[in-house]
Amino acid sequence: MSPDGDRLAAGWYVGVGFDNFARAFTDTAYAGPLLQVAVWTFAFAGLSVLTAFGLGLLFALIYNDERLRGRKILRTVFILPYAFPAFMSALLWRGMLNAEFGVINDWFFFGANLGWLSDPWLAKIAVLWVNLWLSYPYWMLVATGALQALPSDVSEAARIDGAGRWRQFRSITLPLLMISTAPLAIASFAFNFNNFTIIFMLTGGGPTFPGASVPLGSTDILISAIYQLSGVAGGRADYGLASALSIVVFIVIGIISALAFRQTRKLEDI
Repeated sequence: MSPDGDRLAAGWYVGVGFDNFARAFTDTAYAGPLLQVAVWTFAFAGLSVLTAFGLGLLFALIYNDERLRGRKILRTVFILPYAFPAFMSALLWRGMLNAEFGVINDWFFFGANLGWLSDPWLAKIAVLWVNLWLSYPYWMLVATGALQALPSDVSEAARIDGAGRWRQFRSITLPLLMISTAPLAIASFAFNFNNFTIIFMLTGGGPTFPGASVPLGSTDILISAIYQLSGVAGGRADYGLASALSIVVFIVIGIISALAFRQTRKLEDI
């Protein structure tokens, strides 16, 4: 409406339909980089959950032993990374991983000029490492609570039957843990699938794909790629494609979560 109350013409309408979805898979400028981004997104989310769960469970098993002295203090120390804001930790690690003056190269690699944030594979390793450092305390807390809630009579019966430590862990402890932790693992996968903060603050999605005509990089995940394509960060804005990809991400997460929760119900039945 104009200020004097007249209704103004809306210009023209263009029927888009599914063109934006088709462009993501058929346009050569987008299809290749987006495929690489999608593969890395699944790898990043899956590896983040597996590594953080494994390390958190390992520490929980170690510090759940009553024979260990000072375990309460050690637990507190190992939980500290979870207390810091993720964006602040990512910025701190970004400085430490700097190839020229970062302490990681100086202290652990004898001053070697390793491009942790400029080499595609090293940047991916750096992202996974920083996310592991931020995530394992959560799984340590979860696994500690789950271990303390397990019935002791089952493990005692297994010991009487002659089961060793590894057999008790593989056949009793881990299956019982999965019943309570599997839903949290699904939620953690969905969170890491859209973990925009760690990517944006640590690498910014870079290093960029060589020769690509779109602003996407080797460590971009789908959510950060959507941010780049939307034009919010500057450059060419493509809201239609970004919106279509957002819907695709929603559908993918929904399908994976539904299938995973069905598997979780099977674990409860067992």
